[in-house]
Amino acid sequence: MPRKKHQPPAKIRYDSTHPIISARVDKELKQQLDEIKRMSGKSLGDILREALKVQTPSAKRALTRGKNEGKSKYGISYKCSECKGTMWIDTPEYRGYVTELIEKYGWGHLECKLKPGKILIRGYVPPAY
Repeated sequence: MPRKKHQPPAKIRYDSTHPIISARVDKELKQQLDEIKRMSGKSLGDILREALKVQTPSAKRALTRGKNEGKSKYGISYKCSECKGTMWIDTPEYRGYVTELIEKYGWGHLECKLKPGKILIRGYVPPAY
């Protein structure tokens, strides 16, 4: 088995803090990158760092937009009894409170509540089984 090539400790430390990344690109993109490097005198790493600063805000906006769309489609909200502002049931603690209330007041499917033979009395709390 061939022996590994000796590397100085400084090179090993540098490699551990500066990992290598690689990506395949088409010829056109490679030419554009080379042109940017030539015109700006910057390294590919510097170009990548600048691109990340530009992309980060748009990625954060996309994440926020996705969260808001999910909330509006699947979330449950209610109005605060004091300030009338919107509150979202989005923590395990709030979910627990809602579950307690639903169980306490016997909320259920309309079809289940309207089964023949059931007597509905407004304000009646059915016993817990």
